[in-house]
Amino acid sequence: MRRSPLSWVAVVLVASLAPAAHALSPEELFEKVSPSIFVIHSVDPQGKRNALGSGVVIGREQVITNCHVLRNASAIAVSRGNILYGAEVEFSDAERDLCQLKVKELAAPAVPFADVAKLRTGQRAYAIGAPRGLELTLTEGIISSLRGGDDDKQPLIQTSAAVSRGSSGGGLFDADGRLIGITTFQLRDGQQLNFAVSVEWVREVPQRGKEAAVKRKEAEEAARAAGLKAGATGVVFGPIDPTLPKEMPQPGDTWTYVVRDMRFKPDDRSRKYVHTVRTSAKGSIVEVVMAKGAEVGEHSYSSAFSAIYRGGADLVEFAPFAAAFQNLKPGEAIPSVRVQGLEGHPAWVSGDVPYRFEGGRVIASEQVIVPAGTFDAVRVELNGRVSNLAMGGSGVVRGYARFRQTVWYAPQVKRVVKSLATGPNFTTQYELESYSLR
Repeated sequence: MRRSPLSWVAVVLVASLAPAAHALSPEELFEKVSPSIFVIHSVDPQGKRNALGSGVVIGREQVITNCHVLRNASAIAVSRGNILYGAEVEFSDAERDLCQLKVKELAAPAVPFADVAKLRTGQRAYAIGAPRGLELTLTEGIISSLRGGDDDKQPLIQTSAAVSRGSSGGGLFDADGRLIGITTFQLRDGQQLNFAVSVEWVREVPQRGKEAAVKRKEAEEAARAAGLKAGATGVVFGPIDPTLPKEMPQPGDTWTYVVRDMRFKPDDRSRKYVHTVRTSAKGSIVEVVMAKGAEVGEHSYSSAFSAIYRGGADLVEFAPFAAAFQNLKPGEAIPSVRVQGLEGHPAWVSGDVPYRFEGGRVIASEQVIVPAGTFDAVRVELNGRVSNLAMGGSGVVRGYARFRQTVWYAPQVKRVVKSLATGPNFTTQYELESYSLR
């Protein structure tokens, strides 16, 4: 049946008079989503809080946050006001810096998810989190840009909504109170350069977390087969390996380092790492790093002057034996050295290395005094780059900062006996406390 022109006019009038969908006011939005925002506490072995971030409820007893908030955590707590819950990591997607927590007895409502494909630059955006521990802080801004992450379909969301340290893991919402991303990092050398990872990545955390767990299990089984079981004691070491250059350590050689953050009083932030060579084969060695009785890292080195770091231990040096030093005279340059982090390393950044030394120079031969004794050493000045994630930031966006490192290498112990590294937000000193060579 054909409509008359008048009936078409009526249809248009009715459509124009229909109530338009309107965005929530900031007050309405906060009232809607704030019950789902919590504070995340990372707790050290002494029961002290060593990091603080934010989290968003995405399901029953499920909270999403950034993995870097949980780095070095012995325990995890989730709080809101005076109510505190224990939590544990259920799924971890470290590459995208997203960790899903299991929080028993948490009955807070889950937030709705937005359709990322419909996001547009310029639309309103609201961040809710706990910057500097100030829980349930709401800031308003816009989506400044949609930038490609590890693929162009799931962009990083750049926003002018203010975030600060402590906002990591909080929610970024559209004007209807739907989650569009997890606030993850900011570029501090600019203004309003804040970033959130896409909510689509949040959907994928369980599957990617399961896949990562399978890979870790396979790696652990391979390590056990090689006699590298985490936390193992009473390991029987093999015989002296005659294939290794004399400058390299042998299975069973052990060094203990005292590590201090020199920005504080020297003893306030001290810790110990015990390095032990476990196996050797074809001119290379595998070394395990222990801290407080637990294995925290695994490194392998070759006589080709290269190193691979796996695990969470700090970088003590770029080679434990540094045979090349013995062939260099003061004033001679050291070539660029590649230090590679494998996927299990927390400083893994989309295939980039966490640390890179770009060369250096032998300065002098001199004596150095450390807790383990007095040694004739070679002092070397090095220049390098450290990745954004290795400094405690997010690994989603590639980025490096320059740092300098001075090392004192003692041929007597086949080891660097002292190291001082200085970067944009760290000054770290390593000193050899004791050692045992076969």
